[in-house]
Amino acid sequence: MRIRHLPAVLGLGLAFTTTAACLEDDKGPEEEAAPDFGKEDSFKKPTEHGFIIFGIPENAVLTDAEHFHAWNFELTGNATVDMVTSYSVLGQRRTDTVLYLYKEGPTGWGSYIARNDDYGNTTYSKLTKSLGAGKYRALVKGHLASTTGKFKLSVNCNGDGCAPPPPTCLFGDAYWQIDESPILEINLQNKITPANLSTYSAEQKRRLVVAVQQSSHTDVMTPEEALDRVDQNEVNLTYISEPAGRRQFAAYEYGAGDNSYGGIFDNVTGELVSSIHDGDLENCTVRRETCLLPEDWSALRNDPTFTHGTSRAITAASQLSATERAQAEATLKRIYGASTTVEQGISRADDQRINVQTFHHIATGRDLTVIELGAGDTSVGNIFYGTTTEQAGIIDDLFITGCTLFAPHAPPA
Repeated sequence: MRIRHLPAVLGLGLAFTTTAACLEDDKGPEEEAAPDFGKEDSFKKPTEHGFIIFGIPENAVLTDAEHFHAWNFELTGNATVDMVTSYSVLGQRRTDTVLYLYKEGPTGWGSYIARNDDYGNTTYSKLTKSLGAGKYRALVKGHLASTTGKFKLSVNCNGDGCAPPPPTCLFGDAYWQIDESPILEINLQNKITPANLSTYSAEQKRRLVVAVQQSSHTDVMTPEEALDRVDQNEVNLTYISEPAGRRQFAAYEYGAGDNSYGGIFDNVTGELVSSIHDGDLENCTVRRETCLLPEDWSALRNDPTFTHGTSRAITAASQLSATERAQAEATLKRIYGASTTVEQGISRADDQRINVQTFHHIATGRDLTVIELGAGDTSVGNIFYGTTTEQAGIIDDLFITGCTLFAPHAPPA
């Protein structure tokens, strides 16, 4: 009986395959053509992601508000460039992308020089082009105006013209450039004044003093003195994020004799990473980075660039090794305060437990240990390198920030 039914099953399978192929081949014309960058059209202005590093995938999401995503790269000579879109998270629904390539001319980007919708048997896109020296832009959009979903863009380069990204300061050369940077976002802006100074933390007050010391007022020692020395007795506090690097910074900027001064700090470590002198950025120690960790904790657990190792739920400090205890202590002190013990932290976590999970990043060979817990129905925690207390990132309200696991920079040309 099974033998007689087998042809019928095969027939159904063939019928399904043929139908699926017909649907794929007849999915309709592309909607919402890619923009001609020589024309002003705010609706079609792409989401700018800045320079893409060859060989390092960039993740993005097509949404109802963001229909177009653009990345730039530069060649110093002849090279073959391979561009491909694919899934961002293992097992996700396929996102039907269309990929365009532009070359910058005397009047801007103009019209595209190459385009691909589907390649192979996928709904993703691929372009391979032999190109000369110049600046180029890869743009990704959905096949339909209603297309939404996550995707990943990879750009690989082969040839003498493959140039590394310029090793410049992340923020630019002048403070005002931060607001116009396509790779940075302004998250929050406040003013620190004598009236609200008491609402700021001891760490924020320390940064305030250091920022004012970047001007001629090197002798200030207290936040009250600092505010007394600056124009209008106020300091502008601006929080800046680098989405690709999963990092956040805090800029303390003020007027001193009608000129702009201050300091920019890593918002996790508190380190001064750039001074503001007369509007210029000096002694900058950070450059553009691409974090190898995904955007949030849930994505990390499904990221195909990592292998997931062990996973344990800890309900008592005695279940931790000495190394894990040190990692848990650092995590819980960051979340609940410097006086928190491991035992106290576990008791305060949702369900009175913390989770210890291990991961291995395939490309770099780095091992990670994650101490994660629920705090008011959201995820918080720290990501450490292997069995150390060196931080690779932090989990804050599910999102990953404070990243130090970066893609390698291309070697000098």
